[in-house]
Parts: sequence; C-alpha cells; structure tokens
Amino acid sequence: MRLSFSLAKTDFKLKNEGSFLGMFWYLLEPILLLTLLYAVFSRSLGGQIEAYPLYLLLGLIIFNFFSHTTTEAAGAILNNAELIKSSNFPREALVISIIIKRLYSHLFEMIIFTGFLIFLGFNPFWLLLYPAILFFLVLFVLGLSLLLSVINIYFIDMANIWGFACQLLWFATPIFYSDQLPVPFKSLNPLSYFISASRKIVIYHQIADLKNLAVIVLGSLISVLIGFFFFNFFKKDFAENI
Repeated sequence: MRLSFSLAKTDFKLKNEGSFLGMFWYLLEPILLLTLLYAVFSRSLGGQIEAYPLYLLLGLIIFNFFSHTTTEAAGAILNNAELIKSSNFPREALVISIIIKRLYSHLFEMIIFTGFLIFLGFNPFWLLLYPAILFFLVLFVLGLSLLLSVINIYFIDMANIWGFACQLLWFATPIFYSDQLPVPFKSLNPLSYFISASRKIVIYHQIADLKNLAVIVLGSLISVLIGFFFFNFFKKDFAENI
C-alpha cells in the first residue's frame, strides 16, 4: 500500500507540473461541465427535479471518478511493461495507485460540491455519510479496474473499447435526467445505484432503500473478489505476455 501511495503522489505531481492551471483544473473542469449541462437541460429534463444543480453536479462527480479511474487503470499493466519486466514488486500496486490518484481529484471535486451545497442553503452535515457510499464505490471500481488491466494484456483493444463503453454508459446513467425515467437496462447499471443512493443521502437527507444498498454492497464485494481472483491468477505471467 505504501508503494501505491508513492506512485500516486509522484504521478499526481508529474501531471500537474508545468501546467498553467495545474491543480486548479480539478476545480474548474466540473464547474464548466455543470454550467454547460445546466444551461442545456435545466428547463427540459431538470425542470421537475428538486435542487437540480446539486443533483447534476453530484452525478457528474461520481461518474467522472468511475470513468476516469477504470479507463486509466485498463492500461496500468501494459503501459508499465518495462517496469514489470525489470523489477519485482506487487503488480496490483500499479492499479491501486491510479485509484488513489483519482481519489485526490475526487476530493477536490467534492470540495466544489460542498461549496455549492452551502451556497444553496443545504445542510452539509449529511455529507458525513457519503464516505460510506464512497468506500463501496472504491471497492467496485478497484475490482473492475483489476479485471480490465488483465483483459487488456491479452486483448489489447480493450482499453479503447472500454473508453467507448464509458461514453455510452454516460448516457445510460441518470446524470442529467431523472433517475425515475424508464431507461432500458437501468437495473443492470451499477452506477445508477451509487449515484441514486448518494443523492438521497447528501441532497435530500433520506436513507436509500434497502434494495439499493444491498446492490451496492453485494455488487462491490463481488467486483473486488472477481477482480483480485483473476489478477492474482494471471499476474505471474504478466512479464511474459507484455
């Protein structure tokens, strides 16, 4: 775990070094996207949604964490081929470091969300419950990231396919429209459960229903177990196949 933190810290610094906006971009990006989506959808899809700016922003933040992390993690092993061939270290540290780095970004985005929450007169106390949802989201993302990083070794186009799949998933996830809309296959979209539960707790001060919470907990545990199983099964052959 110490190695993962060191890799995440180094990568985070390198990506912001020499950048004009630097870490400020982590605050600016969600605001710009929120402004655009709110201008387009507030009167049509968001007209009947209470606290639509907060509803929209929280959905964006959670989806960004999922999408950016899994897309980058898909290439975690393949993109570090020379390091893996020349050094003996826990291979999963490469994937975990990406998740830690993206959690840094997520923290900055949640600071923005907290500012909006207070500005619009909502009680920020309920944010204290959000880490419980975030914990299971991280487990879910970790399992999926480990699995994708393995698949990408043997099926090199997986990273590109997954990037495109995330674009499709963005439209299939209730980010800018109501989560009550009858979207096809919505029950099969795990992100909709995380986003819905987070909104209910943080914005509407309600406890998510038991079915929603059960899907979150079980889905996260299944994801991380499957991810570690396949990663540990194949990792001894990484150096030979990359």
